[in-house]
Amino acid sequence: MAATVESYLALVTKAYDGRLQLPAFQRAWKWKSSQVTLLYDSLRQGFPIGGFLFIKRNPEINLSPREFRGAHSSAEHKEPEFLVLDGQQRITAGIELFYGSGTTQYFLDLNRIYDMCLEKKVDLESLKAIHKFLEDLDTDERYCIARKPVADPGQFLLTRHLLPTTYLANNDEMTRALRHYKKSYPDRQDFVDFVVDKNFRPSDSAQVPITSIDEGVTIEAISRIFSTLNSTGKILTPFELVVSILFPDVNLVDDVSVAKEAYPYYAKIDRDGDILLQTIALFSDKDTKKASLPKTITVSNYRVHSEEVCNHLNEAAKLLTDSLGLGLDQDSELLVYPVIFPPIAYVRKVSAQRFLTHEQRAVAERKVCRWFIGAVLSRRYQQSTHDKQARDKSEIPTWLEGGDDAEPQWLKDTFIPNLKNSDPDSAIGKLVRALVNSDGIKDPVTAKSVGVGSGRASSAKHHIFPTRFVRHLEGWDDKIDSNDVALNIMYCEQSTNASWLHIDPANQIKSAILSRGSESAVREIYRHHGINDKAFDIMIRPQKTRADFYAFIEERERYFVEALGNWGFRKAIGAAVLDDSDLNDE
Repeated sequence: MAATVESYLALVTKAYDGRLQLPAFQRAWKWKSSQVTLLYDSLRQGFPIGGFLFIKRNPEINLSPREFRGAHSSAEHKEPEFLVLDGQQRITAGIELFYGSGTTQYFLDLNRIYDMCLEKKVDLESLKAIHKFLEDLDTDERYCIARKPVADPGQFLLTRHLLPTTYLANNDEMTRALRHYKKSYPDRQDFVDFVVDKNFRPSDSAQVPITSIDEGVTIEAISRIFSTLNSTGKILTPFELVVSILFPDVNLVDDVSVAKEAYPYYAKIDRDGDILLQTIALFSDKDTKKASLPKTITVSNYRVHSEEVCNHLNEAAKLLTDSLGLGLDQDSELLVYPVIFPPIAYVRKVSAQRFLTHEQRAVAERKVCRWFIGAVLSRRYQQSTHDKQARDKSEIPTWLEGGDDAEPQWLKDTFIPNLKNSDPDSAIGKLVRALVNSDGIKDPVTAKSVGVGSGRASSAKHHIFPTRFVRHLEGWDDKIDSNDVALNIMYCEQSTNASWLHIDPANQIKSAILSRGSESAVREIYRHHGINDKAFDIMIRPQKTRADFYAFIEERERYFVEALGNWGFRKAIGAAVLDDSDLNDE
């Protein structure tokens, strides 16, 4: 290793022209504009911005170098001198600030700075006063602003007093621009000369420490180094480690991106790529624990299984969308336990190999749905998920091939818990919403299809008994009562939700009847939302109490107990209220 120091601006220039590049497994650019302006503020004042870690380019190790975002178009054709392991975000920010070639351009708001000088009565004849003003200047005062890029950012200087930050790193361009500005605004000459001209350029003392690794290290060593030293200061995720280990043979990031375009249901269940890797591990009879993935995923088993895994994951998500209303053709809002999908995908693979008849396939798919519902009701995938994945991979195919006696014991022992206090976004809360979502629900006012899924109107989760309304119910106590429960939620259009936000459920129904023309038509719509006639009758009572709210919840629970009964589940006598928080021990 070698330790050196170099000008930050020199590093930015090298990245812009391609002499510095990134290994392809590096994380994507993630900084917000607020982080870029904070970096600029540190550069302006000469504050330390941290060290950088490079590795010397070794032609024998193909890390598939890629240019920095915003680099010059010729950069991709250059052989880099070094690859950046730690420092990508800070260097990319510099390209945006001083070359203006990214997705954002930055400007000094001279009007804002000038007005602050006047407000604080800064004596422009006093260097001490000016330095104090500049020390106190803070990014929260928005003296440096971000805008969408334009072809000629310099056009804003004379019309809007916005000085492009690209001028700050080019003395000739800066001098010329400020000369024109002073000619147009002669009353600001002292302000430009004494405040702006020298004090907003990056400090000459902005030298940064660089640690360079020589070209003789192995890809494994690079991976280990990169796992602890990277641009965000965080340990890499298992997926990112696998990305680095599979290079250069597999471009995992690109593969996942392509798979998500080709398999739209899969795209909704695998946000980070972990489900793909766990499923490949499962198909390869390997440990699916996330921490083990960098050891268990190899180029060989990835190439053997990746395509079929994506296909079976996609089909599994489609099955649960079609049968249980998960809405994964559009959104992941109702996604419950994505870690259950690897064993479901494996089971689908096994079933496909058996060449089932249409009737046998329907029976198998119904069992898969019962398995999924049982896993939610029993909170099976909240802890030790890799153990559960391995067991289900073994037990479920046996059950699919056999009769009821072959059903896993945990599934036989699963009962419906108390649903009344389930949080809307808990596993059981999402299951409850999914079951309604599968029933062709419509908005009570507009009669348009609502919920989650393609072809539905933009929908909101509506509290049937609104928060402000329940607080006025006789006997209601905010300390012990809550209306934010899954059984008090229904889907409706955004506009309907806005108009019903605080009003009595009776008035909600009145507006629906006015639109639909009859109470019977509205009752039918509400039935599909899991609101039976008794619950409907409670809603239309002119005077309601706390007891009415809980009677309404009781009726809705009765509906869902019946719906779950259709999948073979029964409510246990004296069912306990479960802690519904969705914690996963992965």
